[in-house]
Amino acid sequence: MHRRQLRGIIQIALSALLLAIILRQVHWAEVRDALWRIDLRWLALAWGLFLAGVVVRAARWQVLLDALGVRRPLGELTRWYFVGSFFNVLLPTGFGGDAVRVAELAQDTSRPGPVLNSVVVDRYLGLMVLLAMGVAAALIRPGLAPAGVVLLTVGLFGGGLLAAWLLYRRWWTRWGERADLLGRAVRLFRLPALAEALAPYDRRTLARGLTISLAFNLLQIGWNLAIAQGLDLHLPVVTYLAFVPLTAVALMLPAFGGLGVRELSYVGLFGSVGVPDSTALALSLGVYIITVATGLIGGALYLIAGIRRARIAQE
Repeated sequence: MHRRQLRGIIQIALSALLLAIILRQVHWAEVRDALWRIDLRWLALAWGLFLAGVVVRAARWQVLLDALGVRRPLGELTRWYFVGSFFNVLLPTGFGGDAVRVAELAQDTSRPGPVLNSVVVDRYLGLMVLLAMGVAAALIRPGLAPAGVVLLTVGLFGGGLLAAWLLYRRWWTRWGERADLLGRAVRLFRLPALAEALAPYDRRTLARGLTISLAFNLLQIGWNLAIAQGLDLHLPVVTYLAFVPLTAVALMLPAFGGLGVRELSYVGLFGSVGVPDSTALALSLGVYIITVATGLIGGALYLIAGIRRARIAQE
């Protein structure tokens, strides 16, 4: 059995296991009734915010690419972000679409290194701002989230800041030239190359990227709020600031389209503040619905792009 086949089986098994756990926790008749009663106007608003978020993320990607000397129009980057959304639904973890974005844009620009660099930093900035919002929520409303949730959020945020600070240090090149154990370890983890890759991002670029990330994450909070309103679920905004970051982190786990992971995280987190399991699951499925709807747009765009390339190749 090939490694890819084994990995795929493991990912399918994980999704199935998590979905089975949820099946034992909730009453699906109640979930069905909640989704049936959802106000479609709020769901449409949530989808509109989700679509706006695609454009905002593409703008952040453009800022990072510009810093590396890769100039691409916003429309093209938005299209590849939509395509990435399509593959995020089909491929394991939330990184599947990132891999496709790298492959497609690298093919167009013939600069795979900078493209990969920009996508990694793009994902990092978005996640760090989201975690910062979670930390802020914990400070604004102590005791809102379980202590374990708060500690995990703070730990991930602090670890991310520490990693960025370390990689921006100039000592890695000097240490990488050493012949001792430290030098070998530095070279093994390619730390000099990583530090060099981050060097083009000056403070102005990072400030713009973080500002755009804040705008996107506010939209992300917004579409969760909108779906909750459609389900007649009314919670303080800080609740979403505390929980949405961790649902985003959970989607990095290996499960097809986030299935199982997303649902279990919503049920566990929102259930901790008294939201019925069926309502929390309906909220997660509402997010999944607009995610799939956006992915279908990306799939159509990818098909159109493929047809155009085929025609050009025949000419």
